[in-house]
Amino acid sequence: MPGRIVTCRVLNRLGDQCTGEAVDPGAELKICVRHLAEAQRLIHEAFRRTRAKDAKTADS
Repeated sequence: MPGRIVTCRVLNRLGDQCTGEAVDPGAELKICVRHLAEAQRLIHEAFRRTRAKDAKTADS
């Protein structure tokens, strides 16, 4: 019998849960590849903004 599939825990704006399979079913944060990629992109953008702000402050 196949193991139980753990799904992504992300909800859309209507409150519907994503049906994608969790990347790591045993992890504390259960998200699918799509939402993992989106989170990674947002984190990368935040780091870029912080670095740009720090560089601007250092030049002053």
